[in-house]
Amino acid sequence: MPAVEVAALGAARKLLGFSRSQVLVENATVADLLRELKTLDGSTLYDHLVCDGRLRGDFAVVIDGLSLKPEALGTRLQGGEQVVAMAILRHLHGG
Repeated sequence: MPAVEVAALGAARKLLGFSRSQVLVENATVADLLRELKTLDGSTLYDHLVCDGRLRGDFAVVIDGLSLKPEALGTRLQGGEQVVAMAILRHLHGG
């Protein structure tokens, strides 16, 4: 069965309790992968990163160096990809 390499950075690492792991995938989407990743509080990474079927704006999922669009959770994984989940910081402009 094919596998993907998952890296969790920042807040995603704190949620999952690991920074790197291999996950077996069989005809899986990114959403399926996020549902497979159990967090320390007993839920899944999907529960924390997805709202109304879209990736939340304060998180990013990067697949082989390309940022996933918020509505692209149905993207199929073939195996061999490197998937990175991370919180993103927004710059605050002030004066």
